[in-house]
Amino acid sequence: MRSAIILAGGSSSRMKGEKGLRILGGKPLVEWVVGSVSESVDEVILVVGSEAQASVYRELLGDQTRVAVDLYRGRSPVVGALTGLSMARGEYALMVGYDMPFIRRDAVELLFVEAEGAGGATFVWPNGWLEPLLAVYRVDSGREAARRNYEEGDMRLGDVLRRMRDVRMIAVERLRLIDPELLTLLDVDTEERLREAEGLLASGALPDPDPR
Repeated sequence: MRSAIILAGGSSSRMKGEKGLRILGGKPLVEWVVGSVSESVDEVILVVGSEAQASVYRELLGDQTRVAVDLYRGRSPVVGALTGLSMARGEYALMVGYDMPFIRRDAVELLFVEAEGAGGATFVWPNGWLEPLLAVYRVDSGREAARRNYEEGDMRLGDVLRRMRDVRMIAVERLRLIDPELLTLLDVDTEERLREAEGLLASGALPDPDPR
């Protein structure tokens, strides 16, 4: 069984209103993300920071997505990851942000295939920078690593991956073979990025997300 955990507990401080509800191409941003990952997994968990957020997203997404509220204090990706990994039923879980509308399914499949039998898989840049919000985590070891980070006050999600054993590091250039413009990694976290995403849709520059 595979899970997907979408982290949506951020404060949206760089955008007007609730970020996941901003409209892109006629539908809320969060619906793009759910749609991008749902066909690759058996369950989708959206982790939010408050009951007020949870109420809104449950009404929007219905039964297709489990909506969970952070189990621990302190809004951070590590808290969201720990919450999601504590609830996931799969052996492995994809972790993404709720502002990543153009995730390609073949990129998700690559991560799951590389993670099989290991601690997880993520993309790594030539300078060593990891992509912890486009990564697959083995649920049990990821949960323990996130808990230890939280207890130590380390709220950097990349450090959760670094703490885990046998995480497969996939060169970003392999992702570029699938997604030449690396739009899978585009996070719509500012008004400017939202306009950029709208422009990509309007121009028809986006390839078919599912080449099968």
